[in-house]
Amino acid sequence: MESPNILLARQPIYDSTLNVKAYELLFRPPAGWVWDGDVATSQLVVNAFAEIGIDKVTDNKRAFINFTRQWLLSPPPFDPRFVVIEILESVEPDAAVVRNVAQLKQAGYTIALDDFVFDPKWQPLLELADIVKIDVLQHQGDALEKLIGQLREYPVQLLAEKVETHSEFEQCKLLGFKLFQGYFMCRPQNIHGESIPANKMVVMQLLAEVQNPDVDLGGLEKLISHDVSLSTKLLRICNSARYATRTRIDSIRKAMVLIGLLELKQWASIIALSRMTDKPNELIMLTLTRARMMELLAHATTVPNRDIYFTVGMFSFIDAFFDQSKETILRSLPFNEEVNNALLHYEGVPGKMLQAVAAHEQGHWDQINWQTLEALGISQDMFENAYLEALQWAAAIMESLLA
Repeated sequence: MESPNILLARQPIYDSTLNVKAYELLFRPPAGWVWDGDVATSQLVVNAFAEIGIDKVTDNKRAFINFTRQWLLSPPPFDPRFVVIEILESVEPDAAVVRNVAQLKQAGYTIALDDFVFDPKWQPLLELADIVKIDVLQHQGDALEKLIGQLREYPVQLLAEKVETHSEFEQCKLLGFKLFQGYFMCRPQNIHGESIPANKMVVMQLLAEVQNPDVDLGGLEKLISHDVSLSTKLLRICNSARYATRTRIDSIRKAMVLIGLLELKQWASIIALSRMTDKPNELIMLTLTRARMMELLAHATTVPNRDIYFTVGMFSFIDAFFDQSKETILRSLPFNEEVNNALLHYEGVPGKMLQAVAAHEQGHWDQINWQTLEALGISQDMFENAYLEALQWAAAIMESLLA
């Protein structure tokens, strides 16, 4: 099914302390679209700057945008403070390209070279570049160290692409990389058989109690009210724009009445996870975005048990929070078989939807099963709109969580 809207996803770029420094904007073509790099960048820019707003797409951080040869020769009037020009490896660095990149550099733009492979022809652009992106799956071992050695004479920052594990992240830091991109932050640092540390066990116990289907209103109210940090953040969220009411929500009991037991459980779980201070904020942001997108998609359809989709999205990163396997953690949580199968095996409708959402986050467009989504009544437009709405919603909620 073709879509008239060609939209986007984003991937975070981290520094060595796992703070997000920028987002790379990724163009997502609709099914059957014949690739055209110039059109791809044009549509990406139109959507990011005109339709959505670049500040919303990137949380006011810099945007890495792929530039084709045509865009380098005829660049749009971007504000150089907010855009990193990412020169694709397919661009031939001839005299015209080098001349225009020099002008863009002089105008204040940050210049990045994408998927870099060393070749003497790139020397003029290396002298102008600020960042060089290296695919650490393509370059490994001695080949990677040789490439890094060749780049040492140039004043560039190294950005490691496709970093998939924390051990790769640590290795890249030792090799001198300053920026990092990949799915490593969403994976556990270590999978081992040891017990969960005491500070994380407290969070685990709270999650188990909150998610207990047999908990009564009085018990949940007591549980939340006795935790000052939890109750404060929960009331702050309940009084946010999401729950705009004429009556101020000033007690946990009132929150239960106005927003319901299910949502109260969801928020208590999110706040509990956000208190794990050894985890980067972007992991919480991704968790919120995924959970909200799952919820939006479920409620746009007639699937049964729609209330579980937010929970499936929220707990899909649970292994990264606790650095344990999902199987180990889920044994401690009172979820039913449908939720567990979705989280562990991508089974059932919730699992298939989670798989599609995860593929979208990573820019793996070919892994999104549009036929399955369309059978549920989810069009490509609905899917993209849910993603963008979830991003904006999650950004607003993060303000309450971090306050």
